[in-house]
Amino acid sequence: MIELDPQQQEKMALYVHEVLRFRKALNLTSVDDEAEFYQRFIHPTLAMIPYIPRHHGRFLDIGSGMGVPGVPLMIAMPDMVGVLVERRKKRAEFLRHILRRVRLRGEVYDADVRHLPCLNIDLFTARAVTEPASLFDMCTPHANKGAVAVMPVSGTAPLQAHGDWKPVEHSFVDAVNTQQIQHYAWHGQEDVSRET
Repeated sequence: MIELDPQQQEKMALYVHEVLRFRKALNLTSVDDEAEFYQRFIHPTLAMIPYIPRHHGRFLDIGSGMGVPGVPLMIAMPDMVGVLVERRKKRAEFLRHILRRVRLRGEVYDADVRHLPCLNIDLFTARAVTEPASLFDMCTPHANKGAVAVMPVSGTAPLQAHGDWKPVEHSFVDAVNTQQIQHYAWHGQEDVSRET
């Protein structure tokens, strides 16, 4: 897990505070304890970063919900532009509030990712959105050449190819193998007809 500098730590603390402040009103999470929130959401997100091959460009968090893993990644990797997609309008508005309040560079869409034009994405991530095959189908129309997907996955889900998405590696991030990071690379052809 990477170490955050003092400014990043301050931003992370502000983000966690805002989630806990609005958690009941927006049904964001059942977690009401700051230490537990870090343990369940922030630390597993930061564990993803060593598997991300570059820390610049654009990344897409599909089904962002309360902003995990998207917001912590934006804080930890400020040279990347985060694109958060959340269909529920109230949660999307909460994410816009977070970007303003924490002063993060990013975009929020309250839409189904399948209905958006190409977002030109270099890194994909998602947390507990759908089964992998459907998730990769959602990613493919938005993938830049050389795109990767880094996903936190619960349990012992197998690492396997999904169309043009080929597995690179996986690693368990806890002693009891209940959380793993899966890393995939996109090997599709660049679509020259897409607008860039």
